[in-house]
Amino acid sequence: MKKKIKVLQIVGGNYSNGAFQGANILHKTLINQGVESVLLNDTCSIKKQYNIKIMSNNVVFIIDGFFKKILSKIFIYIEKFLKSIFLHTPRETFTIGLLGFDITKLDEYKKADIIHIHWLSEGFINIKSLSKVNKPIVWTMRDMWAFTGGSHYQMDFQKYEQGHISKFLKKLKKKYYNQNFNFVSVSKWLKNEAENSIVLKSFNIYHIDNNIDFNDFNFLQKEDAKKILNIDTNKQIILYGAQNPQSKRKGWQIFLNAIKKIDNKKYFLLIFGNFWSQKDLNDIGIEFKSLGFIQNKDLLSAAYSSADIFVATSIEDAWPKTFAECMYCGTPVVCFDKTSISEIVKHKLNGYVVRNLDPNSLSEGIEWLLYKMKNDPIKKDVIRSEILNFDSKKIAKKYIKFYEDLV
Repeated sequence: MKKKIKVLQIVGGNYSNGAFQGANILHKTLINQGVESVLLNDTCSIKKQYNIKIMSNNVVFIIDGFFKKILSKIFIYIEKFLKSIFLHTPRETFTIGLLGFDITKLDEYKKADIIHIHWLSEGFINIKSLSKVNKPIVWTMRDMWAFTGGSHYQMDFQKYEQGHISKFLKKLKKKYYNQNFNFVSVSKWLKNEAENSIVLKSFNIYHIDNNIDFNDFNFLQKEDAKKILNIDTNKQIILYGAQNPQSKRKGWQIFLNAIKKIDNKKYFLLIFGNFWSQKDLNDIGIEFKSLGFIQNKDLLSAAYSSADIFVATSIEDAWPKTFAECMYCGTPVVCFDKTSISEIVKHKLNGYVVRNLDPNSLSEGIEWLLYKMKNDPIKKDVIRSEILNFDSKKIAKKYIKFYEDLV
């Protein structure tokens, strides 16, 4: 009888975090396919809010116990203090990684055959302890942090990443990463970035796509979806959304300027996400509705299904799930070229790929796709066909093969 592989999945952050959701989908699918997977997290709020939902699926928390909770708060406070000294973009994600727990002291570590890292948040795992790991490490890079000086995306901290502190932290990472590390990218774009980095240029970077649990989403008829969202309009609907839409790397300003160039009387804008400032929305000059940050998958399905097109203007993004979930619900996507999204969106076949990062080109792409969907709409099956490759069961099988090769 074949021995079950024991894998410790490591992911920081809360339940709404895209990295946590990606790791948790893989974790649950692996269990269903016979892998003894345990997911290690650092956030008490997950345990409180989602106890019934995930605790039965082998999820453990590194800060269980009074002493560890106090220690974790100290780690996080120190990281935030250091971040406030050197950085001036508090909304964007940044992790130093020098403070945290020693993974090799955990019982879950000792039982595992493979350590699978997905995302390390502030005060979670001391990156130095990873150099002591004497087992295969699979590191699924869900952003750029594995090879930066602390930023999860370089575009958020461009000036800092060129400075001395960033260079020092990169040297430490290069020192700590040994032959046990196996880096996996969720997109070709991120693979290329990693291969060209100072930290990872000597490593083979593997590529396994991100995963989606299609059971979370339902294709709805447009009118039914609009009723669920309480939207009463006959205009074509442009959908725009992300976890933090106003981030520079999400292309928000380019999108705003593009919207001002189209005939705003003809269209309705539906948006979702954590908006830091309402001023941009109030000055947008188009009829719109903001759904705020959505965690409910039924509401997300309704948003995706209600739209005529989805605009995904990410410039620097490993593999944002929103565009793929939207395509699964049958809605085509407008995106920029040379991004992880453009690896999946095929120009004028299941969406529109904008060649230049400017408002004029983006507005042309938006209006071309809206005209197409009104007069000669792309079939839902064509839009969805590319996305079916990212089914969680298919991706889990790729990881099982990867684990087996390492063990």
